[in-house]
Amino acid sequence: MEGVLRMIRHTESAVKKETKEISAEDQAILEEIREVNRQLRCIDRWFQMECNEDLIEACIYQKEALHARYRYLMARARQNGISSSPFE
Repeated sequence: MEGVLRMIRHTESAVKKETKEISAEDQAILEEIREVNRQLRCIDRWFQMECNEDLIEACIYQKEALHARYRYLMARARQNGISSSPFE
């Protein structure tokens, strides 16, 4: 029984070490990544429904801008060592 309790304590301490407190800056980066993903989904829907050539072109430019922003945010997240579940 004592061995089981020791193993549980060891596992709990290992989990606590792996759990990283997320700073306000890191949280802001995660929120911005989520927002850019949301905007990309909206642009994709708009692009699929649009018929006007000029507005289709506008969709394409906005999508490219959002992809550039997403790449930038992901690079910052990697630099800060941020990781998160994709389904949060």
